[in-house]
Amino acid sequence: MKATKTLPENYALAWEMDVEKDKRQMWLLQVLGLPWALLVLFFLGWFTLRVRPEVIGADPGEVSMGIVLALLPVMGISIMLHELVHGVFFWVFTREQPRFGFKLLYAYATAPGWHFSTSYYWLIGLAPLILLTAIGLAMVPLVPQILVYLLLFAIFTNASGAIGDLYIVILLALEPAGTLVEDQGTGFRVFRRLN
Repeated sequence: MKATKTLPENYALAWEMDVEKDKRQMWLLQVLGLPWALLVLFFLGWFTLRVRPEVIGADPGEVSMGIVLALLPVMGISIMLHELVHGVFFWVFTREQPRFGFKLLYAYATAPGWHFSTSYYWLIGLAPLILLTAIGLAMVPLVPQILVYLLLFAIFTNASGAIGDLYIVILLALEPAGTLVEDQGTGFRVFRRLN
């Protein structure tokens, strides 16, 4: 079963998480996000050194004010693309228009009322990290040097911002086969088959 609006009768709520209601979870994600962001940053530096070494050795004075001013819009576009990819995958599995939302510290895509198998939810959760990172990395050798900084920042924003997706996928990997997940935008509910 990839997605259903009707929860099977032999399923019951096992647990749920909502970062709006449970601030400890929000803080946990922030704490986990720091080493993850550093790992992403290290990888991007290593990758850039391999494919565009001239960017790493560039004089910081050559970075124009235009690039600095573009960082905020690039971050916004990166976040929107991240959620759009989630939305596309929700649509692929439900054939219904997903809903999108924005809160102070995060954005989200959701498919209210739908229950997904954990394997399909993994695809939905990891799609932006994998697809957008792969596309971005493939573009690094191709774009003009002046745009490499913005592209790397977009890749960093997308990948480091995926900590919530990674956290959920890891939690779901510990669930038994047949588990269903209902995404609620700011959290999710996990249903297990009754014995």
